[in-house]
Amino acid sequence: MDLELTDEQTMLSEALTTLLEREWLPAETAHTATPEQRARLWTALGEFFDEELGAVELCLAARLLGSHLAASPFLGSAALRYAGVSHADRVAIALPGAAVEHAEEVDRFVVVADGTLALATAATIAPAATIDIGIPMFNVTFDHAEPVYADAARLTAVGALLAAAESVGAAERMLSDARDYAAERRQFGRTIGSYQALRHILADMYVRRASAWSTVLYAAAALDDKLPDAQRTAAIAKAYVARAAREVAHGALQVFGGIAFTEEHQAHRFLRRIVVREQQFGDAAYHERELGRALAVAAMERA
Repeated sequence: MDLELTDEQTMLSEALTTLLEREWLPAETAHTATPEQRARLWTALGEFFDEELGAVELCLAARLLGSHLAASPFLGSAALRYAGVSHADRVAIALPGAAVEHAEEVDRFVVVADGTLALATAATIAPAATIDIGIPMFNVTFDHAEPVYADAARLTAVGALLAAAESVGAAERMLSDARDYAAERRQFGRTIGSYQALRHILADMYVRRASAWSTVLYAAAALDDKLPDAQRTAAIAKAYVARAAREVAHGALQVFGGIAFTEEHQAHRFLRRIVVREQQFGDAAYHERELGRALAVAAMERA
């Protein structure tokens, strides 16, 4: 397995970066986006769906969306297409007991229940609480559903990876902003980045961010290569990133100090994006418990 990005993947990242800079608001003001601006972004993103993209390419896109605090129904739509179903343009994933994101902006819903999938339309849609205005949540009931003959485990695996990749993108931006701030902010005649305590925090943030992205990239490549343990690898990546991205965010808040908790500073908005994505498709504790059970069962079968 080669984890070096190909020239085509690098070009895809560069093209998407250019698109986001052209069609989307800066991260500082992304929370003020209107429905029309969100719709324009999704229309622009549509060109990336003209061809089949692998999990690695989709994770590259999700990472960039996270670093720009973009708001679009990308996660559900991309996951469903990766699972081999393209019945709808804009899709949201409805998981048991969870609110549905972007419900007012999608055409259809893919409902996941008991290991099966169904494409459904909404009977009622009501706003639900969310801590990230860029990921509006809704309580949805469904009135019409048709079975989807696709691998539910593969769908949820790639959905978990996309959520993790978006968290990595948000954490990456927090690290970059914190590093720039530490190089500029002066106290007692020195930049705060010259103090050893902050250097250690920034170094730890870098290691967490780099290892989180490597974990996502490996898991995505495992899905693309159809390795036997690909779904387990995706679960491990989701669990690791859930903790690592939050640790990067907390480190950034220490570097910024009190200013990061104010409405004027975007750091807390990136933290909100990380927290929301952390909870989707199972948080760290959920995947750790499931992996522990699976390993225990395997050990008992070998005994």
